[in-house]
Amino acid sequence: MALATYQMLVDWGKDGTLGNGTGEDVTARTLSADWSRGRDFASQLTGRASAGRFSAVLNNESGDYSSFNTASPLYGSLLPGRLVQLTGTVSGTSYTLWTGYLQRVTVAPSVDGLNTASLEAIGPMGYLNQYDVAVPMLTSVTTGSAIGTILDKAGWGTARAIDTGETTMARFWTDRVKTVMALRKVEDTEAGFILESKTGSLVFESRHHRLKAPHYTSQGTFTDAGAGTLFYGGVQQEDPLPQIFNEIEAKVQLFTVGSLGTLWSLAETGTASPLVGRNGGERIYWAGYPNPDSPTDAISVDAWTTPASGTDFNINTYQDGSGVNINADMAVAVTKFGNAMKITLTNNNATADGYVTLLQARGTPITRSDPVKVTRDDGTSQTAYGQRTYPTPAEFIPDTVEAEDWCRYHLGIYKDPRPILAVSIPANRDNTHLTQVMLRDVSDRVTVVGTGNAGLGISRDFFIEAEHHRIDRDRTHTVTWELSDAVGYSDFWVLDISALGTTTRLAY
Repeated sequence: MALATYQMLVDWGKDGTLGNGTGEDVTARTLSADWSRGRDFASQLTGRASAGRFSAVLNNESGDYSSFNTASPLYGSLLPGRLVQLTGTVSGTSYTLWTGYLQRVTVAPSVDGLNTASLEAIGPMGYLNQYDVAVPMLTSVTTGSAIGTILDKAGWGTARAIDTGETTMARFWTDRVKTVMALRKVEDTEAGFILESKTGSLVFESRHHRLKAPHYTSQGTFTDAGAGTLFYGGVQQEDPLPQIFNEIEAKVQLFTVGSLGTLWSLAETGTASPLVGRNGGERIYWAGYPNPDSPTDAISVDAWTTPASGTDFNINTYQDGSGVNINADMAVAVTKFGNAMKITLTNNNATADGYVTLLQARGTPITRSDPVKVTRDDGTSQTAYGQRTYPTPAEFIPDTVEAEDWCRYHLGIYKDPRPILAVSIPANRDNTHLTQVMLRDVSDRVTVVGTGNAGLGISRDFFIEAEHHRIDRDRTHTVTWELSDAVGYSDFWVLDISALGTTTRLAY
């Protein structure tokens, strides 16, 4: 049985480096490990990338991982957000296998056995999703650029790999929503893929990503019997019928920009005018639109106007406005979002309190035009399988031309049944299998042959949509790949690769 060497590191000191601090190399304490990455279902249409998960069982005879043990060298450092990374080495080559962030360490004491601790970590998407993001109105923005803006708003750094994207959205914005929800709004519109890399980056693949090298070439053939050097130990086939869609719906929502006007006003006036204390006193207001008095089709703001002294705000030394106007002493800071503007008032007058006798927010409102629904269907498929409709969740398809392309693109793939497999690879069979298990990645293309003992009658290419690894206490390493059929997504015409009009068709 071939064996690899593994190293597990935790940045307990949270200094951005791995393995340099006290107790950060936990390899010798690690008894077993499980991790997963990729989509929640192996479909490029209905599957969504979910946050990666990692768990490991650690030997805790020393008590180092007991959070209340003041004698532990890690006391006070067993906290969420620490970077966690697992690497493996085969034949002298090292591979990063998983990178994410600590969620918790839970101890499992035993009176007459081994004291252990369970370490749980989550991938970058889960780490990011603790934050709400709000994206101001963007116009004529590519899907890749919108992804970058969302990550910027969430405070994510440079660990990212973002395709430009094939769709330019006429408009894009989000109110305050969880980061992953905002990312998925773009992912749906592009028909692309948000995922996490093994090294901890956020990745956005456009819908053309897998039409480019190396994704149009199989990276390995795994067989159930007969000639070949790569074998799988088990295979399961999902029921293909729920993934047949012979009517695809897409909605196009266009918008109208109105005239500049007052979109929000502070209701507290007169004797209710709020106080802003002298010498640095501060008030923060959120001007929101639409509000209950907005037109029923109002949805957002094209552009907020920065508040102007005397027009949009007045600060007076008396509540009734009869005192001295101290607008000149007020610092006004604003942050603009699609559906809100945050207004911060700071009173820099050293001796006088101020009262907000006027505060309003102006801007150009956006209202919905009548929505358009575009559909495409396939009668032959409906006769065979009944009507099966997929309404796309995409919110920002820019026009009906692209909506029709969106529908045709997916109808051509999903009107017929396509195999969805889960194959398990015994990594320890030999170094070749170990290397494949460590090297292969989500979105890689592999070939599966199931014409022998498996009896599937399948010999075709698939894309890896998710991976699930386990390393047991005896260092037995297995992986299960969830696979989507590559045929439907790879018979498009590709420049310098395909022959148009033979076995190919045009993508969009």
